[in-house]
Amino acid sequence: MLGALVLGAALVAAAQEEPPPASPPPPAQVPAPAQLRPAIPAAVSAESEAKLRAAFDHVYNLEFAPAREQFEQVAHAEPSSATVRAFWASALLYEILAYQGSLQTQLFVTSNEFLKHQRLPPDPHLDQRFHAVVREGLELARRRLKADPQDVDGLFAAGLLNGALANYAAGVKAKYLEGLRLGERSYNYHKRLRALHPELHDTGVVLGVHDYILGSLPRVHRVFLFFAGVRGSRPRGLGYFEETAEKGEFLATYARILLAVASIREGQLDRAQGVVETLRVRYPRNPIYALELAKLYRQQQNFSEAARVGRELLADLIAHPHNPRIVGPEDALLELGLIEDAEGQPERALETLAQVEKVPEVNKRIWARAVLERGKIFDHLGQRDLALAEYQKVIELAAYPEVTRLAQAFRKKPYQSSPAAN
Repeated sequence: MLGALVLGAALVAAAQEEPPPASPPPPAQVPAPAQLRPAIPAAVSAESEAKLRAAFDHVYNLEFAPAREQFEQVAHAEPSSATVRAFWASALLYEILAYQGSLQTQLFVTSNEFLKHQRLPPDPHLDQRFHAVVREGLELARRRLKADPQDVDGLFAAGLLNGALANYAAGVKAKYLEGLRLGERSYNYHKRLRALHPELHDTGVVLGVHDYILGSLPRVHRVFLFFAGVRGSRPRGLGYFEETAEKGEFLATYARILLAVASIREGQLDRAQGVVETLRVRYPRNPIYALELAKLYRQQQNFSEAARVGRELLADLIAHPHNPRIVGPEDALLELGLIEDAEGQPERALETLAQVEKVPEVNKRIWARAVLERGKIFDHLGQRDLALAEYQKVIELAAYPEVTRLAQAFRKKPYQSSPAAN
């Protein structure tokens, strides 16, 4: 679950009611500026705040070009805000992970699969931009904290930016130890900020990810980290996610995503389904939510609803393709094939999965996965020769190592289904 650790940040917009003009309070009773509104990570103008909200809406709808444009506009308008740079860097990282195919929750749920998931190299221009924005934000945060060690903007940005670097190390470069080290640094900044300003609920994302990840490690690793002074707790991490999902501002949506991922890991599929359904309604232009909802229905053996959502997604992806494409018709066809096979319709599943390679500009990885699934179905039907032909095709496609490895293994020994399959 070391994919997207931090996305966005918190701006608590508290509109202060003006006193009645006929009876203003005497000057001695006027509250200090800190009392007029809660402490906020980035003290930006109303116009900048509106643009940040719009930018994050674009990000969560996978509309990255307009999001980048608005983040850049806000950064130019707010030259002293380190947190604005942290927002921007987090969104750039989200885009990098999206193009790598690392945003689908199943990669986080099955940790071994995520660790084996081969990363595509990030777009060089996007990669350079991400690191440039991180450097600028960290320098602004350093200056602010040098002037005031309790500066809200500096603490929040430093935590968020180190979290982004932790994500990058683990999710993009597969450097997990470096990711944990940077994640610990991120956690320490937000722990300090939380002690100073408990009303900043969006700190719960960094704190929650830290606690949940460390609490999910094998016992032997947790014991070692305990003696190193590093501790985590899955229940506490879930509590942080719930808090931010309910009370957060810019991080509320991402807290809901993390809550859905964690709920699947905990086997709480009903809860995860409810969260994903809410996200799908809130961000209708993001097909990942519909795809994940179909998977959740399938896992709960609600095949009619799974098929309905899958067919709707397929029709939408054909009618309104994303450019650039992050989820395509082949993703929906693969899921529909898995649904049909799970429902006990293997012949129909074979036909559906065969359609994947006919999709224009098909994602080669999805194509290879569909061919692998056809081989598994043929094995289940006792048609070994046909299964071997499919596995050989996967090997020749050489789409990514893990699927190739599975095909090679199934060529040696026929696939046998299990409750945890797919």
